[in-house]
Amino acid sequence: MCNPGATKLTWTSVSKSWVVTHRKVLENYTGGVVTKTFSTKKVNEVTASVTATAGTKVSGKVAIASLEANVGLELKAEGKRTSTKEETVKYELSKKGTYVFFHGTKKASGYYTQYRCDRGTKWVKTERYGKVKSWTSDVEGGLRCGDSVPKASLAATAKKKYC
Repeated sequence: MCNPGATKLTWTSVSKSWVVTHRKVLENYTGGVVTKTFSTKKVNEVTASVTATAGTKVSGKVAIASLEANVGLELKAEGKRTSTKEETVKYELSKKGTYVFFHGTKKASGYYTQYRCDRGTKWVKTERYGKVKSWTSDVEGGLRCGDSVPKASLAATAKKKYC
């Protein structure tokens, strides 16, 4: 049973993954503590969008809210994008080695199909299909390449790509 005229979105190919948006790699072989201020370079940009692939586009707010519930993340509104500016970082390098400093986010995406309730008895597929992409809060950090980091973290993504 459903409420006549109500709509819902179902999801396929849903994914969420960490993406590094800014990074800087530094080496410290001085043998002592070094305090350094530097800027990280933008390497990726993530944008929140709702795109219709068939039929007319559904409301961006509705689509992103539905994807939020599906992936369990608080996502940014349609049209928002990650920072395009360089990020300034001040850090103390206390051990010899290569360091990676990073800024990033978790992105999420999926394909929706819209259904409409027909006379309160069943859900009927409409001809509305599309894709939603968004991202969640910014995360920043640093790591020394020889150190271990949690597997499902932005640090692990940065280590794999830049160490």
